[in-house]
Amino acid sequence: MTFSPLAGTKVLDFSWNVAGPTATKVLAALGANVVKVEWPARADPGRALGFSPFQEGVFDSSGFFSSVNVGKRSFTTDPTTGAGHALVDKLLAWSDVIVESYSPRVMSGWGWTFQRMTEINPGIIYLSVSGFGHTGPESSFVTYGPTAQAASGVTAASGEPGLPPAGYGYSYLDVITGYQAALAVVAARLKQLRGGPAQRLDVSQVEVGAAMIGPVLLDCNLNGTALTGEQFPPGNRAQWPRGTVDGYRYETGAPYNLYPTNDPGHDCYCAISVMSEQEWHRLRSVMGDPEWAADPKYETQDARIRNQNELDMHVGEWTRRHGKYELMAMLRAAGVRAGALQTGRDRLENDEALRDHDVFQWLTHDLLGDHRYESVPMLADGEPLALRPCWPILGRDTETILRDELGLSPDEIEELHRNGAIWPAGLARPSYEGTQS
Repeated sequence: MTFSPLAGTKVLDFSWNVAGPTATKVLAALGANVVKVEWPARADPGRALGFSPFQEGVFDSSGFFSSVNVGKRSFTTDPTTGAGHALVDKLLAWSDVIVESYSPRVMSGWGWTFQRMTEINPGIIYLSVSGFGHTGPESSFVTYGPTAQAASGVTAASGEPGLPPAGYGYSYLDVITGYQAALAVVAARLKQLRGGPAQRLDVSQVEVGAAMIGPVLLDCNLNGTALTGEQFPPGNRAQWPRGTVDGYRYETGAPYNLYPTNDPGHDCYCAISVMSEQEWHRLRSVMGDPEWAADPKYETQDARIRNQNELDMHVGEWTRRHGKYELMAMLRAAGVRAGALQTGRDRLENDEALRDHDVFQWLTHDLLGDHRYESVPMLADGEPLALRPCWPILGRDTETILRDELGLSPDEIEELHRNGAIWPAGLARPSYEGTQS
């Protein structure tokens, strides 16, 4: 890894599902040494998501889990036991950063308040990632991305006027909150390296979501706009005609929408944005200057915005004759803004920009084989960040960490095994012979 600004940074990762693990995935991609702490009896639920039917067991065969947790190592212990608690204390003293994504009561219930952590490690950075933050009247509530999106206003800001909110089809706020949390750790690490005291970072999904709908909040506060079903949300359009000079996205244009194409499937659309009279005439030329386009109702941008429904029908009739990538190429060549709506498969196979930036990198997973993994979308000195090809195979790195990081002897490690402190008693210890460490 040529770009590793966090090399030497030791991260203790108690997070699970998506938001917290996304944060630590970013930190690992930036060079941090990330140790994921779990207990097999209460392992990360993400291990059972996207489970591969070609592998037995659920601990380490989830493609979803392997993508979100690439670049990390695994340590197993039960923090609710005396021996497990003592091991975590040792790891806290060893770490620079601790990350968790529980509700506020969990870590403190185990005895690790921020004050206790600072007693163990006076310079520790403690990051919590939760739905509503660790203070306030709703701090005890648990969220996932979709519920946080609804609570933050993101869901209500998406869809078409007069229809129920469309929301996002995926846990968008889980991922975005993870990136925001990683940014907070990077900033705190700079202060830590300068000799700063312990730092407490509290990242809330709902607050991250609220920050994403700034234009909506400004429209309400400054313009007194009533977000009624007839006017809001504006869908794919730059401006819904509601008597304002600027549109919801602070730009105006028409045509401005997703338009159907002749590709098979339900994702057969191409986005087209016409932002000026010059671009409108370029679009007319590409369409063959049809007779309907000369109608006075489409003569100016304001007129086209007033007649968006009819305009979209005409444009859609033309776009249906072409494929989405064909349309994108034709329109871009003519100087009209256009982009094919892409599926996950399209992004893997057809997106030249992502391919050029090596966003999806081929890695060999010990159990799942060769697959492409989503890297952190960043170029450093013109080069993509290289993902470290290792995963937190459950319990595989426990003994290595005990020996190399905490300095325990072989006899001490074996005693922890006999007491069931680092692997549940009665549960067969997996063999990791031949796998990466």
